[in-house]
Amino acid sequence: MSRVLLIGILLSLFFYETTGVSPGGIIVPAYFALFIGEPLRMLSTLGIALVCLLTVKLLSNYMILYGRRRYAVYVLLGLFYKALLSLVLLPNPAFFFSISASIGYLVPGILAQDAERQGALKTLAALAAVTLLTHLAQLALGLL
Repeated sequence: MSRVLLIGILLSLFFYETTGVSPGGIIVPAYFALFIGEPLRMLSTLGIALVCLLTVKLLSNYMILYGRRRYAVYVLLGLFYKALLSLVLLPNPAFFFSISASIGYLVPGILAQDAERQGALKTLAALAAVTLLTHLAQLALGLL
């Protein structure tokens, strides 16, 4: 697992340095590559990130959110929405354990913050590219 994270981080940094587009943070594509065989988990992570993005946009109308404070709100909302999703899925243990709500605790917030900063489509395209490259590197190096 740590090798895959290292490969994902290196590929994310390389991608960002060559294109100027962040794939949702340097760690997010590595985590997506780890869970590439669990599409529901990936989709729930993207869904939580979208809800975080919309919530921050709404909160920005009533609060002063900028810089680290804004980033902290993204991360906290990601944690909150993951916990909320886990509670909703808890009554059905088979479904809950099959997707475990989302990928990581910080990933949705980090992804949402990048999507706001540079645009959702650009972020998702970069995320898909780096996740695929990381997965292919995993296959090539026999790390699966």
